[in-house]
Amino acid sequence: MTAAALRLNAVRIGPGLLAGLLMAVLAKLLSQSLHAPAPLLAVALGMMLGALGLQGQLGAGLDLFAKPGLRLGVAMMGAQISWTEFAALGGPAVLASGAVVLGGLGIGALAGAALGLPLAEALIAAAACSICGASAALAASQAAPSSPENQRTTALVIVGVNLLSTVAMLAYPPVANALGLTAHQAGVFFGLSIHDVAQVAGAGASVSPEVAGTAALAKLSRILWLGPAVVLIGLMLTRTSEGGRVSGLQAPPLFVWGFAALAAARGLNLIPPSLVSVLAACSSFLLLAGVGAISAKLGPKALLEVKPRLAILLVTLTVAVAILAYALTRIFF
Repeated sequence: MTAAALRLNAVRIGPGLLAGLLMAVLAKLLSQSLHAPAPLLAVALGMMLGALGLQGQLGAGLDLFAKPGLRLGVAMMGAQISWTEFAALGGPAVLASGAVVLGGLGIGALAGAALGLPLAEALIAAAACSICGASAALAASQAAPSSPENQRTTALVIVGVNLLSTVAMLAYPPVANALGLTAHQAGVFFGLSIHDVAQVAGAGASVSPEVAGTAALAKLSRILWLGPAVVLIGLMLTRTSEGGRVSGLQAPPLFVWGFAALAAARGLNLIPPSLVSVLAACSSFLLLAGVGAISAKLGPKALLEVKPRLAILLVTLTVAVAILAYALTRIFF
């Protein structure tokens, strides 16, 4: 590639890359100062940028964050899987978290069909509610057909699950007390039922450090299922490149292999702790930039058009996952 071509590419993608970088940094800083979910702030910042009507000038650079950058961020999440800590919960955690994830995906598919939602949109919502909130919605969206509607659904799901997670963070501790759960059971219940990691930590910390630690481990057991769940979603949405449905199996997306490889490397102690922290920070940055990029490309008009059926599905899934998590907590813990 000639120097002139390189300069042309830099001019074409540079503004969008800078915009994505700034949105991720601002979302992180505002999250710390306002004590608000960073993904929700990234959506808001993206909507503000989209309102300026600069999609034509920024689109090429934003696409790098919305597509390959987002997939790389999901893959890097694999390095956060600590097998030593996960083993502390034992086999029941694997069974319980797997049941929550599979149950949530199944309920989401059925409830989405009953509400008349496309399967892809229903599964994006189900992944968010049954695995790990915004990160799972973003991962599931990469296994679904690439379309403006699915991108819009992803952004709306991120807003919805963050709001519902905040409600759960405040409501579930008194609910757990009223249901007579022990400290250990309460931690497991929070980890198996609340969508986002930050709100899981908040709910646990509001009770005791012991509960916070157990909740974090239980949440980790759900994140472990992210890779298999994305593969399952891809199989459920098996399609040709034109979007038509086909029979047969497809290889898991490359970012799923990356997630699995990093999880295995962390389990074998091949990744030093300092690098784990770096990968976690990079993953968070890329996911925030991806959320902001998707929101900026869609613009506020698309994102502010409320989808009542999607809202009903998110609430239904939140309640269903909570009931399932409570039952499994009683059975296994």
